[in-house]
Amino acid sequence: MFNTVKKRMDETVNTNDIETIIGKNTCIKGELNGDGNVRIDGRIDGSISIMGNAVIGETGVVVGDVQSGNLVVAGIITGNANVKESLCIYSTGQLVGDVRVRMLKIDDGGVFKGKSDMAVKQDNVIKKPAEDKIKK
Repeated sequence: MFNTVKKRMDETVNTNDIETIIGKNTCIKGELNGDGNVRIDGRIDGSISIMGNAVIGETGVVVGDVQSGNLVVAGIITGNANVKESLCIYSTGQLVGDVRVRMLKIDDGGVFKGKSDMAVKQDNVIKKPAEDKIKK
């Protein structure tokens, strides 16, 4: 099962595009900020703010808020997530906290406990008809 999750993560985010890797034996306390893509296989106690993609690997643990362009969760996040585009929670992943995201996908076995706020593109907003145009 784990090889399947790793293969899917590699397909979702091109591993050649990942600039920063936090290894499984590494623990960081504090903030992680950057413009590129990051993969977390270790532990971060603090917030993550990444303009690119953030991948939380199967051994990855984040205790804090995450902000990113796209977010893939195969490990554990305890905190809120503000994701510009898509959030994928794989079967081994869990996110406990509130999310704001445009697209949310949770695989069978994936855990999400919190509230979700789905952002929509302005051109996809459903408009109510004007009151004066409604026939009575």
